[in-house]
Amino acid sequence: MLAAAALARAWHIGARSLWTDEGSTWTAASAKLPELIRLCAQKDASPPLFYMLTALALRLGDGEAQLRLVSFFASLALVWLTYRIARLAASRDEATLAAAITALSPFQLMYAQEARTYTLVAAFATLSLYLYARAALLDRRRAWVPFVAASALALYTQSIALLGVGVQGAFSVISRSGRRRFAPWLIALLAAFALYLPWFFISLAQAGRLSHSHWYLRAPGGHEAFQVLRAVFLSPIPIVTPPPGATLPGLEAFVPRRLAHLVLLLIPIVPLTIALRSAVAAGTRGVVTRLAFGGLFLPLAAVWIVSFKQPLWLPRYFVLVTPMLAVLLARGIVSLPRPARIAWATVLLATGAYACVRYDTDYTKEPWRDAVHRIASASPPGRTAALVPFDVDPFRFYNLRQKTPVAAFEVSHPAVPFASGYTPEQLDEMERAAAGNAAPFDEVWVVVRSPNSEVRRELALRTERAAAIGRVLIERETFESAEGPLRLARYRRVGADSLSAR
Repeated sequence: MLAAAALARAWHIGARSLWTDEGSTWTAASAKLPELIRLCAQKDASPPLFYMLTALALRLGDGEAQLRLVSFFASLALVWLTYRIARLAASRDEATLAAAITALSPFQLMYAQEARTYTLVAAFATLSLYLYARAALLDRRRAWVPFVAASALALYTQSIALLGVGVQGAFSVISRSGRRRFAPWLIALLAAFALYLPWFFISLAQAGRLSHSHWYLRAPGGHEAFQVLRAVFLSPIPIVTPPPGATLPGLEAFVPRRLAHLVLLLIPIVPLTIALRSAVAAGTRGVVTRLAFGGLFLPLAAVWIVSFKQPLWLPRYFVLVTPMLAVLLARGIVSLPRPARIAWATVLLATGAYACVRYDTDYTKEPWRDAVHRIASASPPGRTAALVPFDVDPFRFYNLRQKTPVAAFEVSHPAVPFASGYTPEQLDEMERAAAGNAAPFDEVWVVVRSPNSEVRRELALRTERAAAIGRVLIERETFESAEGPLRLARYRRVGADSLSAR
C-alpha cells in the first residue's frame, strides 16, 4: 500500500504549476533562517517547522517537485498511520484495506502534491492521536514520551493541530479509560505546550488576524457544507458531472446521473452505519472504533460551529480526518458478508482511483507558470515590468527561471499583510508606489489573481491606473483554472515600438 501510495503521489508531482500560496512557501523556505522566522510570524501566519523542512528539501533542487517533497512524505506517513491505528484492534486484512483507502484517496492526493503545511500537520496530529490511543486508552505507558514529541511537532507545524488535541480532550472526559489516565495525559500535553511556548505568543497574535486572512469566507451554508463534505468523504472535484474543459468524462457518461449520485452517497454511508455496531462493543475494538468516530466527526463539528463566528470552513483543515474515515470504512466493509464485502471494497477503491485520475487530469489552480512564460515571451527584455497586487511570490518563482527576468513589484501595504481592507490613504499610497515602480519601463503588465472581493477589485483598478500613466492598453488575457482566473493586462508606452526597433 505504501508503494502504491508513493507511485500515485509521485506521478506528476512537479507537473502542475505552483499556485499562489505555494509561492509564499517558496519565498519563506528560500530565505535565510531569520527572514524565514519573520515571514512565518508576520505574513504566512504559520509556525516555521514546515518551511524549515522544505528548505532542506530545496537543497535537492529548486523545482516544484522538491518544494512538495515534505508533503509527499507526510502523506505516506498518513497511509502508514492508518494501518497502525486499524491494527490496534483489527486484523491485517482489515488494516490493509484501511491503508488502501487512504492511499487511493483523491483528497489526500491533492494535499500530498501541495507545498503547504496541511499534510505535515495532519501526519503529526494523527501520530499524536495514535500515541494517545496507545497510552491513555490502551494503557501502554511508554507511548507518553513520543506522544509529547509528536504533539509539539504538530503545534510547530500548524494550529490545526488543536483539532486533534480537542479529540483527545473529549475522550479524556467522556471515556472511562480516558478519565482514568486524565492526569498523565494532561501532564504530557502541558509538556508539549512547554516545548511550543517560544512560538505560543506569536500564535496568539496570529489568531487575532484570522478574520483578515479569511476575509473571503462566509458562514457555511448548504452549498459550502456540501463542497467540504464531498471533498472529505469522496473527492475534492466533482466526479459525476465534469467541469467545463475537463479532458475525461464524468460518471454520468457510464451510468444515469441520479444513479451515480445515489451510489456515491451510499459508498461511505453504508459502511459507516455498519461500523456503528462496533462503536458500542466492549474491549479494544469498541475503544478504537469510538476514537475513529470522534477523530472523524469532532473536528468537522468544531470547525462548523466556530465558522458561524469566524469563518474557517475549508477542506484543507480536515486532511487529518482521512485515516479515521478509512479505519471506519474498512471496519464496516469487513462486517459485510463475503461477496458484498469484496464488491463494496472494489467499488470504493475503484471510485477513489477514478477520482485520483480525474484530479490528475482536470484539476488546476492558478497557472502562474503559463502567465509568466506569456509575459517573458511577448515583451522586450530590460524594458518590461510586472505589477502584481498581493501575490508576487509565485510570479517571482517562475520569473527567476526566465532567460531575462522582468522587473516584478508587489502592490501591497506593509501595514496590512492580508488583503482584508485598506483605508483610502493606504490605497493612495499603494497606487503612488505602483506608479513609481512602473515609471522607468516602456511596457507594464498587471497580473491579478481572482479579483473576487471589493478590495481586490479596487486595488486591481488602481494598479491598472498606475500602469496606464503614459501608456495605452494593448491587450488583455485570462488564464483560467478550477480555483479562479489569472488576469493579465498589458500596457505599452506610446512610441515604445519604434524605440525598441531602433
